[in-house]
Amino acid sequence: MRKLILIAFLVVPGLALAQSGSGSAASGSAGSDSATTTPEGGAQAGMPKLADPTPAELRKTCADALNADPNFAQAIVETINKDTARQHLQAADAIAKNEKHVLLAYAAMWVMAAAFLIFMWRRQQGLKLEIAQLKRDLEVALK
Repeated sequence: MRKLILIAFLVVPGLALAQSGSGSAASGSAGSDSATTTPEGGAQAGMPKLADPTPAELRKTCADALNADPNFAQAIVETINKDTARQHLQAADAIAKNEKHVLLAYAAMWVMAAAFLIFMWRRQQGLKLEIAQLKRDLEVALK
């Protein structure tokens, strides 16, 4: 409520001064009394001091300024891609350094390879015995 009253006292007289003729002595003296240039205030003569913008207005102004830059969207995408690639590399390094899983995987592969070789060796031995039996049967049949 105080801001509204303060704005009313600052803006309304300032608008009246801005609309009045600038050549008259009354408006010149009144303009210098209402708003003067000060190092800390920074207001110009005859200009009313405006209220601070709201966070929503500031956000919109900032978004409009960023969207006006054509390279901004590309920079965001590049940053996101670099970050995503970095995260993927970190995950791959973590998996590669996890010795327990790597050792278990190699052990499983060696067990499967050894089982396959034993299976093939036993099958070959069985086939050799069967071939030997067939040769004996053939010799007996030929006599």
